[in-house]
Amino acid sequence: NGEEIVTKVSRYVNKIEVVGFSDTNPKTVYVSTFNVNEKSSEPVAVNFTPLEPAIRLAKTTLFQSFGGIKVRIEGNTPRADLTVVLLKDKDVSDLEKPSSQTKWEDLTVMFTAAESITLPRRGIAPEEALFGVYLRDRWGNVSDTTRAVLTPLEEVKLDRALFQKANVADDNMVPSSSKFPFTNLWDGYNDDGKANYIFDSIEQPMPAWFTMDLGVKAKISHIQVWHRGRDYVPYSQAHPRQYEFWGSNNPTGETVSGNEHGFDNSWVKLGAFDQLKPSGYESDGSVGTITQDDLQYWMNGCDFELDNEKFPHAFDEIRYLRVVIINTFSSFEYHGNSKVQLSEIIPYGQVL
Repeated sequence: NGEEIVTKVSRYVNKIEVVGFSDTNPKTVYVSTFNVNEKSSEPVAVNFTPLEPAIRLAKTTLFQSFGGIKVRIEGNTPRADLTVVLLKDKDVSDLEKPSSQTKWEDLTVMFTAAESITLPRRGIAPEEALFGVYLRDRWGNVSDTTRAVLTPLEEVKLDRALFQKANVADDNMVPSSSKFPFTNLWDGYNDDGKANYIFDSIEQPMPAWFTMDLGVKAKISHIQVWHRGRDYVPYSQAHPRQYEFWGSNNPTGETVSGNEHGFDNSWVKLGAFDQLKPSGYESDGSVGTITQDDLQYWMNGCDFELDNEKFPHAFDEIRYLRVVIINTFSSFEYHGNSKVQLSEIIPYGQVL
């Protein structure tokens, strides 16, 4: 972009890579060699056309969400390190005004190297506004700004003081001892790897489930999960890998033949999820390399966004939330029984 860049390399390196162009226009680079006295050879012209940069390949889409905005990024096929900049302008009186007159407020900066990912930004007032998002690569090149007029939906963190373990006859998950009560899942303590948690030290068949009484009727927008603390290897062992969330207003505890998991007819499925790993799993489902993106996501609470397009009952009014552990990382790999460990379950949504 008109800047002169100087890079010194080892005498043992026999190639030069020129990267960081923001377009695919043909380029000419002049290459010279220098001796120790900095005497130069005649330059050799090298003509080439750069491939499409990640900021052009990746497409961004903005969506309204409960409590804020979601940014969907697709097409970052090189898995380049990208900075995602989210903007807001409260003035929606003239949407035809030129970009130079848009009074952008920086909302947040997020980072990703995933090929496809949805990044939420919460804590935004539920009022109509113009939102924008653009991508920036590590050389300072920026994409065009995607714009959309959206109104975030009102959302609150449900009051965990009202939660209790529901006494439902068909629950099949029991913590190992009084040291690991279900109340640990909503005590709000998940600090520095010292979190209270539940731990079932007896291996049991998967899937396993338990039921929470939320204490209120609510529409659930997303559920945040915190895993057992920082001292335990992420994406491994007894950590849950695949989840389902179900809702009911009046569970009977009956087992109904022919229903999924044998649940009684009061239950509706709110969503089904794999534990997200931003860099992706291997083709055989194994974990593979754990990147910094993966660690950051794991350590900062994993969000499961409910979607009523995939699951029509996702936003139904419910009082009881059932958490189903389809399998853990251990049982996913070995197809057997498993222990289960988990630190926090935090539902968000609209209290009715």
